[in-house]
Parts: sequence; structure tokens; C-alpha cells
Amino acid sequence: MATTAKTYVPPREQRRKSIGSALVLLGTLNVAFGILSVFMTRNHAWTDAFMASLPIPGTGTSMAADPSLMRQVKIGATRAWYATLADQSSTLVAETEVANESPLPVTKIVVEAHAYDDGVPVRTVSTMCGLSVSQRLIGRLTREDLAALLDLAPPSPLPVAPGETIRCQLAFPGLKEGAEEVAFRIASAEPFPGPPPPRLLPAE
Repeated sequence: MATTAKTYVPPREQRRKSIGSALVLLGTLNVAFGILSVFMTRNHAWTDAFMASLPIPGTGTSMAADPSLMRQVKIGATRAWYATLADQSSTLVAETEVANESPLPVTKIVVEAHAYDDGVPVRTVSTMCGLSVSQRLIGRLTREDLAALLDLAPPSPLPVAPGETIRCQLAFPGLKEGAEEVAFRIASAEPFPGPPPPRLLPAE
């Protein structure tokens, strides 16, 4: 049995109302975005805190990570050694000092380390600076304990003032001996929320 297709054409007035509603909605969104932009421009402390609460994928920890700021945070003295854990497994431990050479206080510095064996990358780990343990305590931990410790973030990352340094410690649990080189890089850094402290006294 043949069927007949029916085509419905909405009235001209209804189509005009739909277009008008879309234009009103678009205008409202533009006004709201403009107000938010002005507020974020004038309130830097709120903007930094808001951006820091937005996570992003990758090695950066949040939207507050500043690529230009990362280039002014420098890797300093480094060292690496193999440690024997409580369960008789070995792990490669690496440490470095990071210096803040920018004019702003910096917080939530994330360092990424690459372990190489005969020039071939074998493992990559990253951590937030500020949490480190002694060699003696590392020897009392098992591989599972060390992995859990590495997952912890500093309870309240303190700002690193201009010219100051912070210690960063990483470990490669389960990595067999043989890695002969460790390369570090700054993966993420954020400006400390709030306006920078005045560097010059105001004229009287």
C-alpha cells in the first residue's frame, strides 16, 4: 500500500520568532562574556584562583600554568642515585633544585624527568616540587609505599619568591639498574594568586 509523504512548512511568523530568540540569546551571552572579561581583568587574584581550579590534560596542572613564566623557572644542580627499598627492590631517585628567576612569586612548580638507558628513554615521571624525603626513609619504604608517596601533592604549595629555590625529588619505582642519564624539564608553573609585592617604595 503506497504512502504519501507530507511536508510541514511552519508559518512565517513562527520562523521569525525562532530567529529572534536565537539573536536575543546570542546577545545575552556576549554581554555576559564581556562583563566576566572586565571582572577577570580587574580582579587578578580571583582570576588566578579560578584558573587554577580548572584542570587540563597533559603535564600542566591547571589553566593557570603560564608558558612564559615556565621559561623563567630554571633547573639548577641535579643528582641521581639507585636506592634499595625495604622489599629489596631498587629504584632510581633523582633530585634537582629549581630557581625562580622571574619577577613574580611562583607556585605549583611541576618537574618532569626522563630516564635514559644508552640514549634510549625508558621511563618518564613528574612531580610537584616541595615534597622530598631523606635517603634513610626511602630505604624503609616498599615499592608500593614509594608509589603512594609519589602520588601525594604538597599539602599547601608555598610560593617561591623571586631569586629563591625549591627542592624537587622524583623516583622511578621498579626501574632496573642501567639508566645512566636523567634529564629534567619544567612541565608547569603558576603565578601565585594576587598582585605581586611592591618592589619599590612609593615616593612621599
